[in-house]
Amino acid sequence: MENKKTSKKDIIYRNAKILLYEEGYANCTIKKIADKSNVPVSLVHYYFKKKEEIIRSIYHDFLNDIEFFLYRNKPEIFSNSILSHAVTSRIYYHIILTNPNNRRVYLEVMKHGSNYRILNKYTTKTYYKYVEDNNVIISKELFDAYVLMDFGARREFLLQYFDGNINLSIHDIVSTLNGLIPRMLKLNQHFIDSMFMDSISIYNSLDYSDLKFLI
Repeated sequence: MENKKTSKKDIIYRNAKILLYEEGYANCTIKKIADKSNVPVSLVHYYFKKKEEIIRSIYHDFLNDIEFFLYRNKPEIFSNSILSHAVTSRIYYHIILTNPNNRRVYLEVMKHGSNYRILNKYTTKTYYKYVEDNNVIISKELFDAYVLMDFGARREFLLQYFDGNINLSIHDIVSTLNGLIPRMLKLNQHFIDSMFMDSISIYNSLDYSDLKFLI
C-alpha cells in the first residue's frame, strides 16, 4: 500500500513540475495538477496541503541534487563552506536564469513573497557553517537578523535585476549576493574574493547539464 501511495505522490510531483515549467507559477493550480495526474484534488492536498509545499520541495530537491552532484565530482570543496556554497549557487542561478521558463517560475514565486518561507532552513544551516568554519562569535539574535537581512536584500536585488535595472553577469550576481553574509560577519575581504574566484574556475570545469530545476 505504501508503494502505491509513494508512486501517486511521485506522479503528482512530476506533473506539477511539468505544469510549472509550461504555464508558470501563477497559472499552475492544484486543480490542473490533479487533472494532469488523473487524481482527485483531495489526493493532491493529501500529499501537498498547498502549492507552496510543492515549490518548497522543488527548491530543496534542486539544491540537494546540486550538492549531491558536487559531492560526487568535487568533494574537496566541502572543506570550505563559502567555496562550496559559491559553486552550488553558480550552478543554481545559471540553470534558473538562463532558461526562460525557469526564470518565469522563479520570478513569480519571488513576487508572491519572500523566499525566506521556502529556503530559510537550508539557508540558515548553510550560513551557520560559515560561522563554525571561520570561528565567528555571534549571538543567535544577531545571526538570525543577518539571515533576514540577506533574504530581504537578495529579493530586492533580484527584482531590480529582472526589471532590467541591474546589468550584471550571472557570475557577478552570485559573487554579489553570496558576499553579503561573509561581509556582515566581517570575514577577510581578500579571502572572500579568492574563494569566489576559485568557485568560478571549479564551476567552469563541471558538466552539470543533467541537473534540472523543473524539467
